[in-house]
Amino acid sequence: MIRCIIVDDEPLARQLLESYIAPLPGISCVAVCQNALEAYLVLQQRQVDVIFLDIQMTGITGLNFLKSLKAYPKVIFTTAYANYAVEAFELEAADYLLKPITPERFKKAIHKIAPKTEDNTPPAIPTETPYIFLKVNKRLLKIDHKDILYAESLGDYLKVYTPGQVHISYMTLGKLETLLPENRFARIHRSKIVNLDHIQYIAGNMVSIHNKELPVGLTYKNNLSEKLSLASISKGRNGLNTG
Repeated sequence: MIRCIIVDDEPLARQLLESYIAPLPGISCVAVCQNALEAYLVLQQRQVDVIFLDIQMTGITGLNFLKSLKAYPKVIFTTAYANYAVEAFELEAADYLLKPITPERFKKAIHKIAPKTEDNTPPAIPTETPYIFLKVNKRLLKIDHKDILYAESLGDYLKVYTPGQVHISYMTLGKLETLLPENRFARIHRSKIVNLDHIQYIAGNMVSIHNKELPVGLTYKNNLSEKLSLASISKGRNGLNTG
């Protein structure tokens, strides 16, 4: 079991990393720290294999904290700043994750620090989580993929529609697209992504989801058709009415 701690002065950043760690086998978060001093005390009291360490923190920075230690476990930096990467790797960092951190990128970092098996390969880690976290009203909201009907862009913001609710989050549609499984979601318009499982019918250039008709952009029609065909084959479903 890999024992890790999270060190970050941003509550949402700490919550997000905890949510990524929780479902993964073979890794456990033994402490969550708001600053370097808290982390130092934990290292004195607990066995720690990996530190997820922010750089720009109130008080002692992550880099200065690491330099102050005579010895330290593996370190994965989690930061919004790319310009510290060289210094971080000079301190023998295992990885350097730039915020916002996606689940897929996080799992790649875990692969780097996972203990090897007898055949020198790291243990398998699930490649897809069935949910995403969205920042909504100053908190991280967990939304299952299956509950997302569709999403539409509002500039730098998103409206994510679920049955009976609309969630507004500060995120671009392109960013959301990278977080969703591409075999279950499709871009149908420059400002819209839909859940293929919730499509009721297609009529001309309109898609109906939850009794709401959405336009399909001309440049996205082929992509939608291909994804629907693949989804039908993989699930053994009958084709949709494309009247």
